[in-house]
Amino acid sequence: MNRYHSKVYFPQGASEALQDFTDENNCQNWGYTTHCLDNIMHRAIDNRALLEFIKAQELKAQDIFEYYAEGERIVKACYRINWQSGLDIILVVNALREIITIYINTADDEHVTLDANLYTKPL
Repeated sequence: MNRYHSKVYFPQGASEALQDFTDENNCQNWGYTTHCLDNIMHRAIDNRALLEFIKAQELKAQDIFEYYAEGERIVKACYRINWQSGLDIILVVNALREIITIYINTADDEHVTLDANLYTKPL
C-alpha cells in the first residue's frame, strides 16, 4: 500500500482521485470501525458533540492531508476539519465512509515530527 502526505508528495492526478473518493464518501451514511469506537472512549472530549458535528459535515477533498492507496484505488484518507476556535478534528475515513480514527489537534500544529521516509515519493 502506498502512503502519501501533502507535505511530502501527492502524485499527478491526486486532486481528481481525492475529489472522487470524497464525492463517493459523501453519498454514503457514516459508520464507525471497532477501532474508532474502542479508542474514542479514551479521549477527554465531549464525544457526543464531536460525533454530532461530524455527522453534519460534508467532506471536502481540499481537507485531505494524507491518504493511502492500493494501486490506483484510494482506501483511506485523512481529513483535517476546523472544529472549534484553535482546534481541528483529524478524521481518518475509509472508502465505506467508516471512521477509522478520530482525534483533536491544535489548529496551528505544523506536524514537526513528520517522518517523510514513511511516505511514497516521486520516482
